[in-house]
Amino acid sequence: MKVGSFWLGILFLTTLAYGFTPDEVEIFQLHKELIDKYGSEVTFYKFLKLDKLDKSTDKDISKQFRALSKKYHPDKNPKFNKLYERLNLVTRILSNSDKRKVYDYYLKQGFPHYEFSKGGFFFKRSQPKTWFLVLFIYTICSLIHWAILKVQNNSNKSRITSFINQVREKDDTEGLGEKKLMFKQHEEDEGKELVIRFGDIFVIQNDGTEAQITIEGMKDPGFTDTMFISLPKWLIRSMLSPFSKTPDEENEVDESTELPRKKKGVVSKKKAGLKQKDNVKKMQLPNGKVIYSRSKKD
Repeated sequence: MKVGSFWLGILFLTTLAYGFTPDEVEIFQLHKELIDKYGSEVTFYKFLKLDKLDKSTDKDISKQFRALSKKYHPDKNPKFNKLYERLNLVTRILSNSDKRKVYDYYLKQGFPHYEFSKGGFFFKRSQPKTWFLVLFIYTICSLIHWAILKVQNNSNKSRITSFINQVREKDDTEGLGEKKLMFKQHEEDEGKELVIRFGDIFVIQNDGTEAQITIEGMKDPGFTDTMFISLPKWLIRSMLSPFSKTPDEENEVDESTELPRKKKGVVSKKKAGLKQKDNVKKMQLPNGKVIYSRSKKD
């Protein structure tokens, strides 16, 4: 999977750090006190008994506070001291446009939780906006990855096409016959034997077969080849691989070395510098160029 460590690091961005201002902490503390005292349904608007709730104006809030003050002022009854203190604080928060915006935001998005051992207020889980941000970044990274794959694929095609054209320039049969060449990157290089046959170029491999140098087997990368699809598939395969082995495969171990043994009659298709996928082979030439080819017997 052609995904750099930088992109993988971004694929695991799942949490955000939160820092709270003194005004936010003041609101959180008062909210927690009201919830603990009156239940989870209480809000600052309900606590002031505002008919219009969050639609109330500053004038409505001031008028309601004066009415409640006449009833719950501690001068009339000392037991209302804490209640009056909270009424006064709620009124000051809702009468301040900036603080009221902060309160309305958390009232809609959700308030953080409090735990003394963790140093105060914190979010137990990422808010919906966090997951949206992660998905957005993941999608952008996948699009960038797709663009990189396209550039790499086009570059490989261009390099192979250029190599084919250079070799064809050495064909004095004008594409009507067969000519053998030895390709060397430098004098000490063992080189690779090439055959030009009717304009097609083949490289002679170690096993005597001819592999045609062509770009026909190079498929243009699609979006399914990007990390958006390939990374989840790779993670699923990694998680399921321990459970996908058959009993025969698990028991097929050499007793002397305790290493897996090759099955009889199976010949490895891997060779130095050669990879095979279906009927298309990928090979790196001595000069570092990568070619895609189709095998052909002499």
